[in-house]
Amino acid sequence: MNKSAPPIPDISRLFIGARNEFEVETVFAEQGAVSPDESHPFDEIMVLLEGELDLELDSGVETLSGLAMKKLPAGTRHVTRVKKAPAKVVIIHPNRVGNK
Repeated sequence: MNKSAPPIPDISRLFIGARNEFEVETVFAEQGAVSPDESHPFDEIMVLLEGELDLELDSGVETLSGLAMKKLPAGTRHVTRVKKAPAKVVIIHPNRVGNK
């Protein structure tokens, strides 16, 4: 086991719709947890309910704390790092089949 690897967030997913086009993720993460470096071909809405995150984007790093919301347009590269735990986040993908 690699002791230098950051903890992995606990993620549960719910897919809704005939083509699973609507997704809601609930994320619980420990101090230091890091999400994958990723982007999506669809919009993402992050709602931070508790804790503090650094949200790394191509444009720089934003800190989200307390109750906060951030919309990430399709194609936005992002990584999150938990600065203050527990971190509780709801992530919404309202149209996983792509934007119109």
